[in-house]
Amino acid sequence: MKGLEALIKIHRFELDQKRRALTEVEALEAGIETNIRNLQTELSEEQEAARHSVEGVYAYGGYARAVITRRENLRQSLTEAARAVTAARDVVAEAFETLKKYEITKANRDASERAEANRRETIQLDEIGLNAHARARKNRI
Repeated sequence: MKGLEALIKIHRFELDQKRRALTEVEALEAGIETNIRNLQTELSEEQEAARHSVEGVYAYGGYARAVITRRENLRQSLTEAARAVTAARDVVAEAFETLKKYEITKANRDASERAEANRRETIQLDEIGLNAHARARKNRI
């Protein structure tokens, strides 16, 4: 029984570690999404500034090309992060399934042990009752 409890404890710890890793990857994904939104906002602001300035019109073309390249890089990173999140979720689900198997096995063993203890107690009580009945009958005779 102690071995099963130790396995459960180990698998709980591993599940917690995998959940932490998933949280980190999800945070990375959220950060990339934020960067993409910020880049789009910055691009809109620069477009507006370029409309009101002659120098801005000439500089905007290079800036826009750089932003487009950066946005594509961020989108590729976002795709990779999404894959990593999916993989991490699969790992967490697998670890959770394994933990549940051990917990269910322990619960079944505990239930079997309780049933066996109850059966033994019933046998003892029945024997005590039979002995008491036999003594009472013997005393009456």
